[in-house]
Amino acid sequence: MNSTSRSYYYDDSSMDTWDRVKEALRRDWEQTKHDFGVKGGHELNQGIADTVKQAMNKEPIPAADKPNPPKVIGSWDEAEYPISYGYSARGTHGGEYPTWSVDLERRLETSWKAPSDRPEHAWSHVKHLVRYGYEHDRVAS
Repeated sequence: MNSTSRSYYYDDSSMDTWDRVKEALRRDWEQTKHDFGVKGGHELNQGIADTVKQAMNKEPIPAADKPNPPKVIGSWDEAEYPISYGYSARGTHGGEYPTWSVDLERRLETSWKAPSDRPEHAWSHVKHLVRYGYEHDRVAS
């Protein structure tokens, strides 16, 4: 099926809507390929919430080769849990991991994603806050 063919059901308004939805879904597809390590995928900082907002025209769609802007956790209420998670992890894992490392990050990411009451924010959005909490003792020393 040719992706440029038009059914007689489409008018200019529905084509504009489809073009927006199509681009949001294309970005989601590229991100999914990247997440699964499939050749040709791209890191676009695209999650399902971004796809839905973009398709509904509630969020702008960046240029095809540009990622979405990073999500910023701005209030203390949003930052407290990831920071306390890192701080607590330091007490548990500090002997084995005296400094932040790739292995430690993987371990913390796995446990971040494990609870059934999954945290509101994705690991990619909070890992810098978790690290801040983990390294707090080193900063304060």
